[in-house]
Amino acid sequence: MGEKLRIWTAVKHGLDVNLTRADRTTGLVRVESAPRKTSDFDKNAVEEAVRVRERLGGVVTAISVGGPAAREALREAIAIGADEAILVTGDRWAEWDTRAVARLLAAATRKLGGFDLFLLGEGSTDHFAGLVGPRLAGELRCAGIAYARRLTAAAEGVVVEKDLEKEVEVVRAAYPVVVSVGQEINTPRIPTFMANLKASKKEVRVLGPPDLDVPAEALAPVVVVERVAVPEIPRKQQTIAGTTPDEIAARLRDALRGEGVLP
Repeated sequence: MGEKLRIWTAVKHGLDVNLTRADRTTGLVRVESAPRKTSDFDKNAVEEAVRVRERLGGVVTAISVGGPAAREALREAIAIGADEAILVTGDRWAEWDTRAVARLLAAATRKLGGFDLFLLGEGSTDHFAGLVGPRLAGELRCAGIAYARRLTAAAEGVVVEKDLEKEVEVVRAAYPVVVSVGQEINTPRIPTFMANLKASKKEVRVLGPPDLDVPAEALAPVVVVERVAVPEIPRKQQTIAGTTPDEIAARLRDALRGEGVLP
């Protein structure tokens, strides 16, 4: 670690899954026309990055890999408290999978001076593959910690509590380290009007793969989304009939027991 703690945080401008719509005829989700927003988990990562800087000092760099509209997510990160923002984009950004995103994030940190702590959400609210964090740590050949529910940063490294479903594991790592956080770690602050106004005027640095010395063939997708569809859930549409309310209730109870809903 240098004189200042170099904190990076990744934000995704992903699909707003609450506002997606499906075609009733085909059952396919209209991904192309769906609105986008900052991934909720990444807001927790930005908030934690800002809290670490407030305690220890340093610089928070927010970075997003995606389309031109991802500037909105970066300006939201600035409004929360990030010091600077970088957008990595290109003509074929929509084809980039988690491997390509991790490679671009790693290349950006190497090109722009390195890092001490890299924070990102444990998954995105649209895909939730949970792969970018581990892949990024692999690309950077440094420690990687996932599913962090509490983080304590110091001058020499971090102590992280992480969820393992039935137990909590405590992990210590020296810098540099990549940490994927869950929503339990904090409650992101709501930016003020003035913070949003200042963020709207903040410059967002735009870089492409050539600027980061990443060849196009290194970004070729290994995972391709072929279709996004609403799952078909067959309904039995069983009719419960009877002559009295008590009779109908008894038959309903028996039907639910037969399905394993009731003991």
